[in-house]
Amino acid sequence: MSYDNPVMENLMTRASVRRFTDQEIPNELIEKIVRAGQQAPFTGQMYSVVVSKKLAVREQMSQYYGRLPLLGSAFMLICVDFARLEQFIACKGRSNSYDDSWMLILGIQDAAYFGQNIVTAAESYGIGSVFLGAAPWVTAEMQEIFALPPRVMPLVGLVLGYKGEQPPPRPRIPLETVLHWEKYRCLSNAEANTALELMDAGLIREGYYTSLNAKVPLRANQEDTVGYDRYGWGEHISRKYSQGGLNMKDRGQNIKAIMLKQGIEL
Repeated sequence: MSYDNPVMENLMTRASVRRFTDQEIPNELIEKIVRAGQQAPFTGQMYSVVVSKKLAVREQMSQYYGRLPLLGSAFMLICVDFARLEQFIACKGRSNSYDDSWMLILGIQDAAYFGQNIVTAAESYGIGSVFLGAAPWVTAEMQEIFALPPRVMPLVGLVLGYKGEQPPPRPRIPLETVLHWEKYRCLSNAEANTALELMDAGLIREGYYTSLNAKVPLRANQEDTVGYDRYGWGEHISRKYSQGGLNMKDRGQNIKAIMLKQGIEL
């Protein structure tokens, strides 16, 4: 499929990369990519990123995020940063009056836009990327390794490197399940099942979950009768979010305590 401008082609053909070359990304290019990240919209700019290209640090990161930090050229830790904004406010003789629940919503928006701009800018230079979502649950470790101060919360890890593969773009649920004109429209069960079938077909055909060995296990007392030939996105997300395949319920209960240690009160 052809697109009518290079930005659209960049966005529509991007896919997470998990194989990289040995070529190092120059510091100057990382700075340029991060500067593009800063052009993301929003007022508070409540984000910071810590970047490390050192092998020893990436080896440490592999303990928390799996092997991917070792394969890329650079590891980035994108953080929600209240500390700097509050310092700016204090410079004007005032103090932050926002509740931390509000701050967290706004800060996640800021950091997410920033991170996506980084990924898009990197892609334009032929640099692949993959987000690593475990960062909030290893806040204590990230704080120690990267000297994060209070009021700075890790949001997501990001690995960058020159591409060693060109994976196809992953399918997405149909546009009509996302785009609502004038009013929100709930899906019928038939429409939901059709959307799941469309999502599943490409990923199963590609062997996406097979290649990642990414099947979420069922609880110990449940027999798993779904092989990788039928294991698609629908099965993956339903297992992940319904029965704690990744201990998400426990993580959700712990995240408040983790944030409290970083000086964020919910």
